[in-house]
Amino acid sequence: MEKKNIEQLKQKIYDQVAQLQDEVALQLLEEATEAYLSPNQKDIIDELAPAQIVRLNEAKLQVENAEVVSHDAVKAKSREWLTK
Repeated sequence: MEKKNIEQLKQKIYDQVAQLQDEVALQLLEEATEAYLSPNQKDIIDELAPAQIVRLNEAKLQVENAEVVSHDAVKAKSREWLTK
């Protein structure tokens, strides 16, 4: 990414963060940036068990093949099940 694009992206993020009033969202952003900047940063993928990696890869394939259900559809189905 070019330096100009990086600076534009940073500015966009600064502007968005400045507008946030949700303390939980701000705390999550702080934790994420601290973890990312940490010299001991680990990729969560490195900590997954082999079975979890298999399941993750299966899920990626499902998304690529449009074999997904929307959140709204899941909520509707849940409501349907709960009313039986």
